[in-house]
Amino acid sequence: MKKPVITFLLAMIPSIVTILLLIEYFPYTGLGRIVSIPITLILNIAILLFSLLLTQKLKSRGSKSFIWIAAITISVLIAVLMHPQEYLPSVLTQLRDLIFSQLTTVLI
Repeated sequence: MKKPVITFLLAMIPSIVTILLLIEYFPYTGLGRIVSIPITLILNIAILLFSLLLTQKLKSRGSKSFIWIAAITISVLIAVLMHPQEYLPSVLTQLRDLIFSQLTTVLI
């Protein structure tokens, strides 16, 4: 395999793992999952392909690293934001409540 293909596949791993974890831990999606997962994958593929094209033209290793870190972070955030919940609060709200309730009990 060529280096760009391997780079793209490696960059897709966090997004796919995030989607699988969201399906496992936030299953109450109703029929929204049928639409949201393909759209999420298409958006993440587009972001990562754009990043791949952009980094191939750059020479600086630091700039390339920054772009890849930003692109992977954005793709994971898109996966979390687009994951539907049928009757519970959004995934971001549930995660915030879980994290801050755990922090509060540790601090007290």
